[in-house]
Amino acid sequence: MTHPAWKAPLIALAILAGLGGMLAAAFVLMNPPSNAPLPRHPVPGPDATLSSTAQAYMEAAQHNDCGMTRALTTANTTAWCDGPKLLAYKFLGRSGDDGECMGYSITTDTGLDGTDNGGTEGWSFCYRLTKAGWRLWDQGQG
Repeated sequence: MTHPAWKAPLIALAILAGLGGMLAAAFVLMNPPSNAPLPRHPVPGPDATLSSTAQAYMEAAQHNDCGMTRALTTANTTAWCDGPKLLAYKFLGRSGDDGECMGYSITTDTGLDGTDNGGTEGWSFCYRLTKAGWRLWDQGQG
């Protein structure tokens, strides 16, 4: 018994649709959606100044905008996000051989060393210029 001529293209189309569905499912399984929060405000881009990027970072850290601090941090250091809580900061000046470090007096709810003792201390945030703009490269006391 022969099949009508329209059945072969229909079968081929069903096979292609099935393969496409399997590929889409494989892509979703291999690339799950990120649980990382999105920044609450636009991320400073390549044309933003170091000062404006540093200001955006500090504001995001103070207001617990993990999406922004993570977007502005390179893989070289950690983003200021989960703790300790940054309660206040005061800009002290630029430092470093190239002036790409920003010094602050910061006040936190708990100690930066993991203790329960919060307080105020000096902290530096050093940035590097990337294709995406200025991004936090290193940070630490002093």
